[in-house]
Amino acid sequence: MTANPKIKSYAVSVLICVSSFFTACRQPNDGSLPTAEFSTSGAVVSVKNLNADSEDRFTLLNLQTQTIIPNSDSATTKWDIGFRKTTIIVNGGKIRTGQGGMVRLTNQKYDALTEAPASGYRTDDAEDNLALTAKSGEGWYSYGGTTITPIKDVVLVVRTADGTKYAKLEIQSYYKDMATPSITAQTRYYAFRYQLQTNGTRIFP
Repeated sequence: MTANPKIKSYAVSVLICVSSFFTACRQPNDGSLPTAEFSTSGAVVSVKNLNADSEDRFTLLNLQTQTIIPNSDSATTKWDIGFRKTTIIVNGGKIRTGQGGMVRLTNQKYDALTEAPASGYRTDDAEDNLALTAKSGEGWYSYGGTTITPIKDVVLVVRTADGTKYAKLEIQSYYKDMATPSITAQTRYYAFRYQLQTNGTRIFP
């Protein structure tokens, strides 16, 4: 039996659409860097659409220079924090090169935090023992069955890879263009704001 050409054409069109969708969602594998959008307002840096979609590579960020660092430099101190799907890492600990760390503060309003904690910083000591627990309700997000939502009033205080500076950071969205969380919205695109202390103290400007 000869296949109906209309059905065959429809099947090919669907295949192309599905293929195009997944190509658009994935980070490029041609050596180019993941993308992110940066803007500043006073001392606050806003990051939007940071692509953390890779299955096996973290998107590494230097908080001081507001730049994405190549994965080939993962064993250096050029980056401070990294993102892959819902997992966040810092450049400090037994499996890292830097002197970074992180404190997770709960019931903490971002704007009300004026000083980084003096102690309590956790580090990445093993793939299953990270500074920030990569589980719903225990890290930065809650998983509601189909959607991922940042936990209200959770502020992450990050010590930079050089061990001398601190940033307070608040995750705002996990969806591209900060879309309303839904089963159809494109995920693994972080939006967050942070403020970096650069004067040698723990006081945020």
